[in-house]
Amino acid sequence: MKLNVILPCGGSGSRTRLGYNKLLFDVGGGTTVIEKTIHCFARKDVTRIVLAVADADRAYFERLAQSSHLPIVLCDGGKTRTQSVWNALQCLESDCDYVAIHDGARPFLSGAILDEAIATAIKCGTAVVAMPATDSMRRMGGNGSKALDRSQIAVVQTPQIFRPYPLIGAYRQAIERQLSFSDDASLYERFVAPVQLSRGDSSNSKLTYPEDFARFIPDGFAVGSGWDTHRLVAERPLILGGIRIAHDKGLLGHSDADVLTHAIMDALLGATHNGDIGALFPDTDDAYAGISSMVLLDRVTRLIRGQGWTIRNISAVVFAQRPKLRDHIGAIQLSIASAIGLDPSAVTVSATTTEKLGFVGREEGISAHAYASVFRARN
Repeated sequence: MKLNVILPCGGSGSRTRLGYNKLLFDVGGGTTVIEKTIHCFARKDVTRIVLAVADADRAYFERLAQSSHLPIVLCDGGKTRTQSVWNALQCLESDCDYVAIHDGARPFLSGAILDEAIATAIKCGTAVVAMPATDSMRRMGGNGSKALDRSQIAVVQTPQIFRPYPLIGAYRQAIERQLSFSDDASLYERFVAPVQLSRGDSSNSKLTYPEDFARFIPDGFAVGSGWDTHRLVAERPLILGGIRIAHDKGLLGHSDADVLTHAIMDALLGATHNGDIGALFPDTDDAYAGISSMVLLDRVTRLIRGQGWTIRNISAVVFAQRPKLRDHIGAIQLSIASAIGLDPSAVTVSATTTEKLGFVGREEGISAHAYASVFRARN
């Protein structure tokens, strides 16, 4: 028996308020949500895993597919879940016996639940994982709400497993009619036949809201904030995140005045209760005259790692009217990630103007604001 798996991965995850695709959230040890979900299907009868991905995240998923030993194939995600699944259906193996569609944000699927769903699909032609409602249920309407009999209600989960050709036919009709469905069972029932339910479990939950991610926050988790400002003057190099930027002015300071790196160092030091860069590297000490801030960042990193801290991620914003930094952001992120020893995906740098307001808008200086998250196992 050959089972192909489809994982729609193109959502923005706006309800999580993470600011990026929730499937890329690090659940610990450098493992993302989608990696954990994919490994639920690391079994011999799964011969292809199709990921429908958004353009914004394609580079990450390409690296994932290349480094994985699992049979991962990528396709373009659509504007809706229905369109994404339709695109993925075109990438199935021609001789697969069944296709399982699963939420990329359901990383807790157990082998027992999957085994039972596959057995149900083989016996009945379909299998939709669901569990009985345990809370009281009410139907909402314009005139209030009405109690429902929860014994007749099931909470639908994934995976949902079908024979491929009836499912493809059903999706073709939905696409031709420009219809969108929240899940595959609803679509299948509309165009083919009723579906068979298979046992689900409360542990097979979907990550949707910020509180759903709280389980991944490690002991000793801390966040620090850093802010720095330097004046722009002539005949000084402009260095941001260790990258020299071509400009007619540079930043004035005792060191190389890398305002972005200074903000990041203060964020790291603040998160770990180690003071600030003014205390560690005073501008009254000639040893730091003209020194590269990347050298200082390395020292800060060594200090906090020596105390048992692990750096989780960095997020920073540069405030500059000029020069425009868009073309330099990638190099800056790589430079910072390399100096700290992080995966580039854990470092985010953005740039903005102040719409010509204030000292930044008058091009008198540049500011940077940074956040750093760290954790340390408690004894």
